[in-house]
Amino acid sequence: MSSVHRRVGVDLLARWWPPLAAWLTATTVVVVTCVVEGWPPFDAQKTWVRADSGLYLDIAEHGYSVLVCPPGGLPGWCGNAGWFPGYPWVSGALAAFGAPTAQTALAVSWSAGLATIVLVWWALPARETRAAAGVALAYAAFAPGIVYRYAVFPLALLTLATVAFLALLQRDRWFAGGLAAAVGLLAYPIGLVAAPAGAVWLFAHRSVPLHERVRRVALVAYPSLVALWVFVFDQWLETGHWNAYLLVQRKYDHHLQDPFHVVVAAWHRVLEHGPFFTLAKSLALQTLLVSFVLACVLVELVIRRGAFARADALVAIWAVMAWAMPISETNVATYRGEAALLPLALLVRRLPRPLGAAITLAAAVLAVSMTKLYLRNYLV
Repeated sequence: MSSVHRRVGVDLLARWWPPLAAWLTATTVVVVTCVVEGWPPFDAQKTWVRADSGLYLDIAEHGYSVLVCPPGGLPGWCGNAGWFPGYPWVSGALAAFGAPTAQTALAVSWSAGLATIVLVWWALPARETRAAAGVALAYAAFAPGIVYRYAVFPLALLTLATVAFLALLQRDRWFAGGLAAAVGLLAYPIGLVAAPAGAVWLFAHRSVPLHERVRRVALVAYPSLVALWVFVFDQWLETGHWNAYLLVQRKYDHHLQDPFHVVVAAWHRVLEHGPFFTLAKSLALQTLLVSFVLACVLVELVIRRGAFARADALVAIWAVMAWAMPISETNVATYRGEAALLPLALLVRRLPRPLGAAITLAAAVLAVSMTKLYLRNYLV
Protein backbone atom coordinates (compact mmCIF):
# COMPACT_ATOMS: atom_id res chain seq x y z
CA MET A 1 0.00 0.00 0.00
CA SER A 2 1.41 3.40 -0.99
CA SER A 3 1.96 6.18 1.50
CA VAL A 4 -0.83 8.19 -0.18
CA HIS A 5 -3.31 5.35 0.31
CA ARG A 6 -2.21 4.90 3.92
CA ARG A 7 -2.63 8.62 4.54
CA VAL A 8 -6.13 8.57 3.03
CA GLY A 9 -7.04 5.56 5.17
CA VAL A 10 -5.75 7.22 8.33
CA ASP A 11 -7.64 10.43 7.51
CA LEU A 12 -10.88 8.52 6.91
CA LEU A 13 -10.48 6.59 10.15
CA ALA A 14 -9.72 9.78 12.09
CA ARG A 15 -12.85 11.41 10.66
CA TRP A 16 -15.32 8.53 10.96
CA TRP A 17 -14.19 6.47 13.96
CA PRO A 18 -16.71 8.04 16.40
CA PRO A 19 -19.87 6.78 14.62
CA LEU A 20 -18.21 3.43 13.94
CA ALA A 21 -17.27 3.09 17.61
CA ALA A 22 -20.79 4.06 18.73
CA TRP A 23 -22.43 1.53 16.42
CA LEU A 24 -19.98 -1.24 17.37
CA THR A 25 -20.62 -0.60 21.06
CA ALA A 26 -24.39 -0.84 20.66
CA THR A 27 -24.06 -3.88 18.39
CA THR A 28 -21.84 -5.60 20.95
CA VAL A 29 -24.50 -5.03 23.62
CA VAL A 30 -27.18 -6.54 21.38
CA VAL A 31 -24.99 -9.48 20.35
CA VAL A 32 -23.94 -10.27 23.94
CA THR A 33 -27.58 -10.11 25.05
CA CYS A 34 -28.48 -12.63 22.34
CA VAL A 35 -25.67 -14.96 23.43
CA VAL A 36 -26.65 -14.73 27.11
CA GLU A 37 -30.27 -15.46 26.18
CA GLY A 38 -29.19 -18.50 24.17
CA TRP A 39 -29.91 -17.20 20.66
CA PRO A 40 -27.39 -17.15 17.77
CA PRO A 41 -26.93 -13.41 17.13
CA PHE A 42 -26.20 -13.71 13.40
CA ASP A 43 -28.89 -16.25 12.48
CA ALA A 44 -31.69 -14.28 10.85
CA GLN A 45 -34.32 -17.01 10.76
CA LYS A 46 -33.87 -18.33 14.30
CA THR A 47 -33.24 -15.09 16.16
CA TRP A 48 -34.46 -12.08 14.25
CA VAL A 49 -37.65 -13.18 12.48
CA ARG A 50 -40.60 -12.42 14.78
CA ALA A 51 -44.28 -11.56 14.21
CA ASP A 52 -44.54 -9.19 11.21
CA SER A 53 -41.06 -10.16 9.98
CA GLY A 54 -42.64 -13.11 8.18
CA LEU A 55 -44.99 -10.79 6.30
CA TYR A 56 -42.11 -8.61 5.08
CA LEU A 57 -40.25 -11.71 3.91
CA ASP A 58 -43.38 -12.99 2.18
CA ILE A 59 -43.72 -9.69 0.29
CA ALA A 60 -40.05 -9.88 -0.69
CA GLU A 61 -40.40 -13.42 -2.03
CA HIS A 62 -43.94 -13.53 -3.44
CA GLY A 63 -45.30 -10.00 -3.68
CA TYR A 64 -48.59 -8.75 -2.27
CA SER A 65 -51.67 -10.84 -1.56
CA VAL A 66 -55.12 -10.17 -0.13
CA LEU A 67 -57.93 -12.63 0.63
CA VAL A 68 -61.00 -12.99 2.79
CA CYS A 69 -60.00 -14.09 6.28
CA PRO A 70 -60.77 -17.73 7.09
CA PRO A 71 -63.42 -18.53 9.71
CA GLY A 72 -62.32 -18.52 13.33
CA GLY A 73 -60.12 -15.43 13.17
CA LEU A 74 -60.72 -11.70 12.83
CA PRO A 75 -63.44 -10.93 10.26
CA GLY A 76 -62.49 -9.03 7.13
CA TRP A 77 -59.54 -9.21 4.76
CA CYS A 78 -56.24 -11.00 5.38
CA GLY A 79 -52.94 -11.29 3.51
CA ASN A 80 -49.72 -9.32 3.54
CA ALA A 81 -51.07 -6.19 1.82
CA GLY A 82 -51.35 -4.33 5.13
CA TRP A 83 -47.61 -3.66 5.28
CA PHE A 84 -45.40 -1.17 3.47
CA PRO A 85 -43.14 -2.32 0.60
CA GLY A 86 -39.82 -0.45 0.83
CA TYR A 87 -37.96 -2.88 3.08
CA PRO A 88 -39.12 -6.06 1.29
CA TRP A 89 -38.44 -4.48 -2.10
CA VAL A 90 -34.83 -3.72 -1.12
CA SER A 91 -34.35 -7.10 0.57
CA GLY A 92 -35.97 -9.01 -2.29
CA ALA A 93 -33.91 -7.23 -4.92
CA LEU A 94 -30.66 -8.04 -3.11
CA ALA A 95 -31.74 -11.62 -2.39
CA ALA A 96 -32.21 -12.12 -6.13
CA PHE A 97 -28.41 -12.51 -6.30
CA GLY A 98 -28.70 -15.83 -4.47
CA ALA A 99 -28.56 -15.16 -0.72
CA PRO A 100 -31.40 -16.36 1.57
CA THR A 101 -34.06 -13.67 1.85
CA ALA A 102 -34.09 -13.60 5.66
CA GLN A 103 -30.32 -13.27 5.90
CA THR A 104 -30.36 -10.56 3.22
CA ALA A 105 -33.06 -8.66 5.07
CA LEU A 106 -31.02 -8.88 8.28
CA ALA A 107 -27.97 -7.52 6.43
CA VAL A 108 -30.11 -4.62 5.17
CA SER A 109 -31.19 -3.81 8.74
CA TRP A 110 -27.69 -3.90 10.19
CA SER A 111 -26.17 -1.98 7.28
CA ALA A 112 -28.89 0.67 7.43
CA GLY A 113 -28.37 0.93 11.19
CA LEU A 114 -24.66 1.60 10.76
CA ALA A 115 -25.32 4.07 7.94
CA THR A 116 -27.83 5.89 10.15
CA ILE A 117 -25.25 6.49 12.89
CA VAL A 118 -22.75 7.70 10.29
CA LEU A 119 -25.37 10.08 8.88
CA VAL A 120 -26.13 11.42 12.36
CA TRP A 121 -22.43 12.26 12.70
CA TRP A 122 -22.50 13.97 9.27
CA ALA A 123 -25.68 15.87 10.15
CA LEU A 124 -24.31 17.35 13.38
CA PRO A 125 -23.26 21.01 13.09
CA ALA A 126 -19.57 21.35 12.31
CA ARG A 127 -19.03 23.75 15.21
CA GLU A 128 -20.56 21.38 17.77
CA THR A 129 -18.34 20.46 20.71
CA ARG A 130 -16.90 16.96 20.95
CA ALA A 131 -18.81 16.31 24.17
CA ALA A 132 -22.14 17.27 22.61
CA ALA A 133 -21.43 15.27 19.46
CA GLY A 134 -20.43 12.27 21.57
CA VAL A 135 -23.71 12.38 23.52
CA ALA A 136 -25.66 12.62 20.25
CA LEU A 137 -23.87 9.60 18.79
CA ALA A 138 -24.25 7.54 21.94
CA TYR A 139 -27.95 8.30 22.15
CA ALA A 140 -28.44 7.52 18.45
CA ALA A 141 -26.69 4.16 18.87
CA PHE A 142 -28.85 3.15 21.87
CA ALA A 143 -32.02 5.08 21.02
CA PRO A 144 -35.23 3.42 22.30
CA GLY A 145 -36.53 0.64 20.09
CA ILE A 146 -32.99 -0.43 19.20
CA VAL A 147 -33.91 -4.11 18.86
CA TYR A 148 -36.21 -3.33 15.93
CA ARG A 149 -33.33 -1.69 14.10
CA TYR A 150 -31.39 -4.97 14.30
CA ALA A 151 -34.29 -7.33 13.59
CA VAL A 152 -35.94 -8.24 10.28
CA PHE A 153 -38.05 -5.09 10.34
CA PRO A 154 -37.95 -1.85 8.32
CA LEU A 155 -37.15 0.52 11.21
CA ALA A 156 -33.43 0.84 10.41
CA LEU A 157 -34.25 1.71 6.79
CA LEU A 158 -36.79 4.27 8.02
CA THR A 159 -34.35 5.98 10.40
CA LEU A 160 -31.67 6.06 7.71
CA ALA A 161 -34.06 7.76 5.28
CA THR A 162 -35.30 10.16 7.98
CA VAL A 163 -31.85 11.33 9.09
CA ALA A 164 -30.91 11.80 5.43
CA PHE A 165 -34.10 13.80 4.87
CA LEU A 166 -33.44 16.09 7.85
CA ALA A 167 -29.76 16.60 7.02
CA LEU A 168 -30.42 17.35 3.34
CA LEU A 169 -33.16 19.88 4.06
CA GLN A 170 -30.91 21.62 6.58
CA ARG A 171 -28.40 21.96 3.72
CA ASP A 172 -31.04 23.37 1.31
CA ARG A 173 -31.09 20.18 -0.78
CA TRP A 174 -34.85 20.22 -1.35
CA PHE A 175 -35.36 17.55 -3.99
CA ALA A 176 -32.71 15.20 -2.58
CA GLY A 177 -34.37 15.54 0.82
CA GLY A 178 -37.70 14.78 -0.83
CA LEU A 179 -36.27 11.59 -2.31
CA ALA A 180 -35.08 10.50 1.13
CA ALA A 181 -38.55 11.22 2.54
CA ALA A 182 -40.06 9.07 -0.21
CA VAL A 183 -37.83 6.14 0.79
CA GLY A 184 -38.95 6.55 4.40
CA LEU A 185 -42.58 6.69 3.33
CA LEU A 186 -42.28 3.39 1.47
CA ALA A 187 -40.48 1.80 4.42
CA TYR A 188 -42.93 2.37 7.28
CA PRO A 189 -46.15 4.35 8.00
CA ILE A 190 -44.36 6.93 10.19
CA GLY A 191 -42.43 7.90 7.06
CA LEU A 192 -45.60 9.66 5.94
CA VAL A 193 -44.89 12.58 8.29
CA ALA A 194 -41.54 13.63 6.81
CA ALA A 195 -42.79 15.60 3.81
CA PRO A 196 -45.55 17.41 5.79
CA ALA A 197 -43.03 18.28 8.50
CA GLY A 198 -40.69 19.68 5.86
CA ALA A 199 -43.57 21.68 4.35
CA VAL A 200 -44.48 23.23 7.71
CA TRP A 201 -40.86 24.16 8.32
CA LEU A 202 -40.39 25.67 4.88
CA PHE A 203 -43.61 27.69 4.97
CA ALA A 204 -42.65 29.08 8.38
CA HIS A 205 -39.53 30.72 6.89
CA ARG A 206 -41.15 34.10 6.25
CA SER A 207 -37.98 35.83 5.10
CA VAL A 208 -38.22 33.77 1.91
CA PRO A 209 -40.71 35.02 -0.75
CA LEU A 210 -43.95 33.04 -0.88
CA HIS A 211 -43.43 31.79 -4.43
CA GLU A 212 -40.00 30.43 -3.48
CA ARG A 213 -41.43 28.72 -0.40
CA VAL A 214 -44.07 27.08 -2.58
CA ARG A 215 -41.40 25.91 -5.01
CA ARG A 216 -39.31 24.40 -2.24
CA VAL A 217 -42.32 22.63 -0.71
CA ALA A 218 -43.20 21.20 -4.12
CA LEU A 219 -39.66 19.86 -4.56
CA VAL A 220 -39.78 18.21 -1.13
CA ALA A 221 -43.32 16.82 -1.40
CA TYR A 222 -43.32 15.62 -5.02
CA PRO A 223 -41.24 12.42 -4.49
CA SER A 224 -43.44 11.36 -1.56
CA LEU A 225 -46.60 11.86 -3.60
CA VAL A 226 -45.12 9.76 -6.40
CA ALA A 227 -44.03 7.08 -3.90
CA LEU A 228 -47.53 6.93 -2.43
CA TRP A 229 -49.08 6.47 -5.86
CA VAL A 230 -46.50 3.81 -6.75
CA PHE A 231 -47.47 1.92 -3.59
CA VAL A 232 -51.18 2.11 -4.39
CA PHE A 233 -50.67 1.24 -8.07
CA ASP A 234 -48.45 -1.72 -7.24
CA GLN A 235 -51.01 -3.14 -4.82
CA TRP A 236 -53.75 -2.70 -7.43
CA LEU A 237 -51.67 -4.59 -10.00
CA GLU A 238 -50.80 -7.40 -7.60
CA THR A 239 -54.08 -7.81 -5.71
CA GLY A 240 -56.75 -6.22 -7.88
CA HIS A 241 -57.61 -3.82 -5.04
CA TRP A 242 -56.27 -0.26 -5.06
CA ASN A 243 -57.14 -0.03 -1.35
CA ALA A 244 -55.67 -3.40 -0.37
CA TYR A 245 -53.63 -1.85 2.46
CA LEU A 246 -56.73 -0.27 3.99
CA LEU A 247 -58.78 -3.44 3.56
CA VAL A 248 -56.29 -5.54 5.54
CA GLN A 249 -55.74 -2.92 8.24
CA ARG A 250 -59.47 -2.31 8.74
CA LYS A 251 -59.94 -5.47 10.82
CA TYR A 252 -57.59 -4.13 13.50
CA ASP A 253 -60.13 -1.43 14.37
CA HIS A 254 -57.78 1.53 14.49
CA HIS A 255 -59.25 4.80 15.74
CA LEU A 256 -57.90 8.03 17.18
CA GLN A 257 -57.11 8.47 20.86
CA ASP A 258 -55.52 11.05 23.15
CA PRO A 259 -51.74 10.46 22.89
CA PHE A 260 -51.18 11.79 26.40
CA HIS A 261 -53.50 9.09 27.71
CA VAL A 262 -50.93 6.53 26.54
CA VAL A 263 -48.15 8.36 28.40
CA VAL A 264 -50.22 8.60 31.59
CA ALA A 265 -51.09 4.90 31.33
CA ALA A 266 -47.39 4.08 30.97
CA TRP A 267 -46.64 6.15 34.08
CA HIS A 268 -49.28 4.29 36.10
CA ARG A 269 -47.88 0.99 34.84
CA VAL A 270 -44.40 1.89 36.10
CA LEU A 271 -45.77 2.94 39.50
CA GLU A 272 -47.59 -0.34 40.01
CA HIS A 273 -46.58 -2.59 42.90
CA GLY A 274 -43.03 -3.86 42.84
CA PRO A 275 -39.71 -2.25 41.84
CA PHE A 276 -39.64 0.79 39.57
CA PHE A 277 -37.64 -1.09 36.94
CA THR A 278 -38.50 -4.65 35.94
CA LEU A 279 -38.35 -6.47 32.65
CA ALA A 280 -42.13 -6.43 32.39
CA LYS A 281 -42.21 -2.64 32.80
CA SER A 282 -39.69 -2.01 29.99
CA LEU A 283 -42.37 -1.18 27.41
CA ALA A 284 -43.88 1.50 29.63
CA LEU A 285 -40.45 2.82 30.57
CA GLN A 286 -39.51 3.13 26.91
CA THR A 287 -42.67 5.15 26.20
CA LEU A 288 -41.88 7.42 29.14
CA LEU A 289 -38.24 7.85 28.12
CA VAL A 290 -39.09 8.81 24.54
CA SER A 291 -41.76 11.27 25.73
CA PHE A 292 -39.38 12.72 28.33
CA VAL A 293 -36.59 13.21 25.79
CA LEU A 294 -38.99 14.89 23.37
CA ALA A 295 -40.27 17.22 26.11
CA CYS A 296 -36.72 18.10 27.21
CA VAL A 297 -35.46 18.99 23.74
CA LEU A 298 -38.58 21.04 22.96
CA VAL A 299 -38.26 23.04 26.18
CA GLU A 300 -34.55 23.56 25.59
CA LEU A 301 -35.15 24.71 22.02
CA VAL A 302 -37.73 27.27 23.16
CA ILE A 303 -35.63 28.58 26.05
CA ARG A 304 -32.23 28.66 24.35
CA ARG A 305 -32.50 28.99 20.60
CA GLY A 306 -28.80 29.28 19.77
CA ALA A 307 -27.02 29.48 16.44
CA PHE A 308 -28.73 26.47 14.88
CA ALA A 309 -32.27 27.17 16.04
CA ARG A 310 -33.87 27.16 12.59
CA ALA A 311 -32.22 23.92 11.50
CA ASP A 312 -33.09 22.29 14.81
CA ALA A 313 -36.69 23.47 14.50
CA LEU A 314 -37.07 21.13 11.51
CA VAL A 315 -36.06 18.15 13.67
CA ALA A 316 -38.46 19.32 16.41
CA ILE A 317 -41.42 19.65 14.03
CA TRP A 318 -40.74 16.23 12.57
CA ALA A 319 -40.24 14.67 16.01
CA VAL A 320 -43.56 15.94 17.37
CA MET A 321 -45.41 14.57 14.35
CA ALA A 322 -43.53 11.25 14.39
CA TRP A 323 -44.15 10.83 18.13
CA ALA A 324 -47.84 11.66 17.84
CA MET A 325 -48.67 9.48 14.82
CA PRO A 326 -48.45 5.97 16.33
CA ILE A 327 -49.39 6.96 19.86
CA SER A 328 -52.59 8.70 18.66
CA GLU A 329 -53.98 5.49 17.18
CA THR A 330 -55.41 2.47 18.98
CA ASN A 331 -54.24 -1.10 18.41
CA VAL A 332 -50.76 -0.04 17.29
CA ALA A 333 -47.52 -1.45 18.69
CA THR A 334 -46.16 1.93 19.80
CA TYR A 335 -42.87 0.41 21.00
CA ARG A 336 -41.99 -0.20 17.35
CA GLY A 337 -42.89 3.33 16.34
CA GLU A 338 -40.71 4.66 19.14
CA ALA A 339 -37.73 3.18 17.28
CA ALA A 340 -38.38 5.76 14.56
CA LEU A 341 -37.55 8.61 16.97
CA LEU A 342 -33.78 7.97 16.75
CA PRO A 343 -33.21 11.33 14.94
CA LEU A 344 -34.00 13.04 18.25
CA ALA A 345 -30.28 12.48 18.81
CA LEU A 346 -29.72 15.59 16.70
CA LEU A 347 -31.44 17.60 19.46
CA VAL A 348 -30.18 15.62 22.47
CA ARG A 349 -26.80 17.23 21.80
CA ARG A 350 -28.33 20.55 22.98
CA LEU A 351 -29.20 19.26 26.45
CA PRO A 352 -26.96 19.82 29.50
CA ARG A 353 -24.25 17.15 29.46
CA PRO A 354 -25.31 15.39 32.71
CA LEU A 355 -28.90 15.15 31.47
CA GLY A 356 -27.84 13.91 28.05
CA ALA A 357 -25.55 11.31 29.61
CA ALA A 358 -28.29 10.12 32.00
CA ILE A 359 -30.78 9.78 29.14
CA THR A 360 -28.26 7.81 27.09
CA LEU A 361 -27.51 5.49 30.03
CA ALA A 362 -31.23 4.86 30.50
CA ALA A 363 -31.56 4.07 26.79
CA ALA A 364 -28.66 1.60 27.01
CA VAL A 365 -30.26 -0.21 29.95
CA LEU A 366 -33.58 -0.40 28.11
CA ALA A 367 -31.76 -1.69 25.02
CA VAL A 368 -30.85 -4.84 26.96
CA SER A 369 -34.28 -5.38 28.49
CA MET A 370 -36.18 -4.73 25.23
CA THR A 371 -33.87 -7.12 23.38
CA LYS A 372 -34.62 -9.76 25.99
CA LEU A 373 -38.37 -9.22 25.58
CA TYR A 374 -38.03 -9.50 21.81
CA LEU A 375 -36.01 -12.71 21.99
CA ARG A 376 -38.49 -14.22 24.46
CA ASN A 377 -41.39 -13.46 22.09
CA TYR A 378 -43.11 -11.03 24.48
CA LEU A 379 -43.28 -8.33 21.79
CA VAL A 380 -45.93 -8.86 19.13
